[in-house]
Amino acid sequence: MPIMHGRGRLAAFAALAAASGADQQHSVFDIDLSTLTHPPLWEPTLEEYFPVQRGGERDENGLASPVVLTSPSNEEFVHHARRGYPILVEDWGKGMQYAGWTGKNFADAFPFGYMKAEYITDMPNFKKKDHDVKIIDGEMRFNIGSFKPDKETMWHNLTRPASKRYSDDPQKPVTGPYVWHVKDELTPKQKQMVQGRFEAPSFLQDPLNSAKMNTSFELWFSPGDGCGAGAHNDGYCESVVSLQLRGDKKWRKMLEPEMTFLHSYDEFDGGVYDAGYWKPDLGFINRQGGAVVWPPGYLHETKTLRTDDGSCGAAITLQFSFPQPVQFLRAFLPRLSLSAEVGQCVGHSWSGYPTLYVAGIKPSPKGSDIEVQLQKILKALDTDGDEKITVPETLAFFKSPRAAKLDAKQFPKEHRELFYKFKAEDAVAYHDMDNDMVVSRQELWDSLVQWNVVRIRIQEGLKFVNKVDRKGLEAFETSLDFMRRAPIALPKKLRPELTDLFSLPKGTKVFPSLKGVSSFSDTEFFSRARDRVEQLKQRGRGRQEM
Repeated sequence: MPIMHGRGRLAAFAALAAASGADQQHSVFDIDLSTLTHPPLWEPTLEEYFPVQRGGERDENGLASPVVLTSPSNEEFVHHARRGYPILVEDWGKGMQYAGWTGKNFADAFPFGYMKAEYITDMPNFKKKDHDVKIIDGEMRFNIGSFKPDKETMWHNLTRPASKRYSDDPQKPVTGPYVWHVKDELTPKQKQMVQGRFEAPSFLQDPLNSAKMNTSFELWFSPGDGCGAGAHNDGYCESVVSLQLRGDKKWRKMLEPEMTFLHSYDEFDGGVYDAGYWKPDLGFINRQGGAVVWPPGYLHETKTLRTDDGSCGAAITLQFSFPQPVQFLRAFLPRLSLSAEVGQCVGHSWSGYPTLYVAGIKPSPKGSDIEVQLQKILKALDTDGDEKITVPETLAFFKSPRAAKLDAKQFPKEHRELFYKFKAEDAVAYHDMDNDMVVSRQELWDSLVQWNVVRIRIQEGLKFVNKVDRKGLEAFETSLDFMRRAPIALPKKLRPELTDLFSLPKGTKVFPSLKGVSSFSDTEFFSRARDRVEQLKQRGRGRQEM
């Protein structure tokens, strides 16, 4: 989707900045918005970014369909996947060895596995001591070859209730699935036995993607109908695929909502329901043999339909290496950066795209510093001096010793040339707003400003949170309205962890230092803050008692 340029649009943005002069005056940023195509926290609407989905089929509730592909070419798949469109490839599993496999087939073939039983504690009369259980990462795992939840019936022939929290909506899952983490919880020999039968689809059979898919998958099993997972976001920094091996599955999906620090919510299983943000924008059925593909930051809920013979449904979840949904990341970076699940990706996995992997570039709130960054990137990559960066120029730079760490050594030597090619194409596409696969000076400037603003916003917002200054945080977020498409309304209800944190006296230092905390994500912030806030509350109670 090309972004519109022109004097009128720039004038409109300048007027917006002028109208928000008070905000700009108190802002930490010193950037001339009139130099930009869009303000740095501007994001497209669903209708603007996903027009291909809005005019197609709709489900019984009026929800749109994803992009539907049948036997796509590599070029066709790459185009849609790089855009980050949710995709349904109707015949992804055609001809694969695992096509049509049921839960029982996997239990018979690989009885050594241990799987997680989602919502098992919601099952009446369940007792851990009655079963062969392993504790992995603090969670129970049950033997795939022998588990009988009720002590009488094999798991793949028995339905269990989903979470009681989901009983308020008949569209939510009603029975609990199982997940087998093949990629993380098997010995190398066992992995080879399971992964050895997996085959890549015809449109992604290059060695990099084949290897990634083969080593990244996990299996989901769904006994009976109505089986699935509550709406959640994955923590993956890359696109995800769910391939339906047996049975059909109903999906509802939702793009991460527009975010501020105060909108943060638990994006794990069902958290979006509790936060009141669940408003799915896609609804569809993935039939047996089909695969759903979606980018980071797209929440999803699943619910199976009954198989024709009553057998246990099965699906594979996996990732591929290239292309990554870089244009989606660029378009929605402001909200993705504040996601509790994928926010940490901005400072890590995605950090090289905006800077084109030029070393030594650090976020700044000053336009003059960002201009220096731009000149540094052009000097490093724009070898012909035309103020445009092409894929060949990017490829040459990536292969040189001047580029920042690209992790090419994780691949065999014979595959590194292909890695550099794919990486260069993704990096250029990140900035490319007019679909010519060339980065213009304006496109580079727009992307760099956005990235700097997003990163500094995180740094500054974390400071307010770390000193328990809710009013200061609210004022900071409001001060950024001149950089948004429109002013944002701050929520009155906060996630429980934030409510707990802000119950501490203002000025309390949650962490002695924010070193190592580069996001407002669960992994980097909330997982540590929960224990820390409780410690501080206990200290406060101790002082009061004294």
